[in-house]
Amino acid sequence: EQRTLDVLGYFLKRILMKFRFVEVISSEMLEKVFKFRYKIITQTKIFKEYVENNNFLNNKESDIYDPYSIHFAVLDESDNICATVRLIYNSPHGYPTENCMTFNKNIFDREKLGELSRIFVDTKYRSLPMTKYIMHNLNKLLYIKMMNLGIEYTYGALEPRFMRLLRMNKMNYEVLGEKQMHGKMGLRYPSVLYTSQLGRDNPEFIQAWKENYVHQSV
Repeated sequence: EQRTLDVLGYFLKRILMKFRFVEVISSEMLEKVFKFRYKIITQTKIFKEYVENNNFLNNKESDIYDPYSIHFAVLDESDNICATVRLIYNSPHGYPTENCMTFNKNIFDREKLGELSRIFVDTKYRSLPMTKYIMHNLNKLLYIKMMNLGIEYTYGALEPRFMRLLRMNKMNYEVLGEKQMHGKMGLRYPSVLYTSQLGRDNPEFIQAWKENYVHQSV
């Protein structure tokens, strides 16, 4: 039994080492992000009404917040996208959570506010150890970017099960209001993640930021 676990651990490590965690810079890679998001959204039951109420073009999913977002992706060795997340910042449209949900919206300094959304992982990488590895490294990029931009808090509109998953991965969101409909995205909690809390829960992120951690961009 131990030998079997050792073998599985070896192959899992080999798979994880092939991932690259990047900030999306090129328009070509951003188009791949939109296609990946379309794939995940159309495969996920909770997004059924959202899909039915949108006429997606060319099998891509995007919205008005994307031009004001910093996009991150996880790539495999063939540069296929395995996971994504976006950090909306300084959006003239405001933020999805505050535009669609009811809670006290006057408690945060607008200059230090952002929103994280479209946190998607490909179904074939949703085992507990893979998801944990992917989320940890994405969160490190996010922390460094938020620290560099001076973002102290980020909204999130979170489905209860997903909130539990994020907390398991040391993203300890705080609930801002009652569970309610988020547009056509289903029932969710308006929530906030404090950048300082993310750092306290992941001390290695603070160290990486202090060491001027540099990540690859594509």
